[in-house]
Amino acid sequence: MTGQETTVTATSVWPDIRDTAVPEGTVGIWWLYQAGFVIKSPGGTTVAIDPYLSESVVASYGISRGVPAPLTAEESEFDIVLATHPHDDHLDPDCVTAFAAHPGTAFGGPPSAVKIARGGGFPHDRTHALRRGDTVGVGDVTIEAVMARHMFEQEPTPDAVGYIITAGGWRIYHSGDTEYDARIVDDTEDRVDISLICINGTAGNMDADEAALLAFRQRPRLAVPMHFGLWHDEDYGPGATLDPRRFVDIYHRLAPDADVAIPRIDAPIVFPRG
Repeated sequence: MTGQETTVTATSVWPDIRDTAVPEGTVGIWWLYQAGFVIKSPGGTTVAIDPYLSESVVASYGISRGVPAPLTAEESEFDIVLATHPHDDHLDPDCVTAFAAHPGTAFGGPPSAVKIARGGGFPHDRTHALRRGDTVGVGDVTIEAVMARHMFEQEPTPDAVGYIITAGGWRIYHSGDTEYDARIVDDTEDRVDISLICINGTAGNMDADEAALLAFRQRPRLAVPMHFGLWHDEDYGPGATLDPRRFVDIYHRLAPDADVAIPRIDAPIVFPRG
């Protein structure tokens, strides 16, 4: 852990997350670019998943942010920070110490991620090692680890997971980084109301077409494509499928009446919509 300051934002979304009251029977979801999201429940519980807020990937992969971070780890007092796996753009090594400095913040992730979190300052009693099938409760939110397959050749992560997070009575799936796998269908089919699903198609991830197939199999009430928008398009590698409209087009061919929300940094998703 370097302990360096995270990227300073011109306008932070943290005050909006902190001050928004989520009505009973709904859930609020904020996008942080890439695979980063914050989920807030009616009870005020905040869950951050895969928040990448620094420039740490410059050191590991030589890739700079294409956009400023929408908040900082120093200001953000989440109830729990979840990582789906230990790659730097999902478990930000330059943010761990700042997250751990908030005494009310817990950490959850697969064992490889928990090891990094504890090394960065999270005490043992504020960490939860989560393998496929494990669950943990935080406030009025329940978190279940589900199947992911992210054996990226350069840096395989055999204990990577996705999550089903139940908040406000709604079940939100977060794919993390993963290839398409029938075991994900086994864990999530007909169990998902909102699907946050990676579409970039490079570095061991589903492309937009495969993501549309998974969403079709899950049958969520709302699908949300993600894992784009953080870096410049060319930095995602050849063949990346970064246009969420491609996901929408393929998904609607499979499920014409399905609802899709393309995430925006300036507007939370409140579900149910409308």
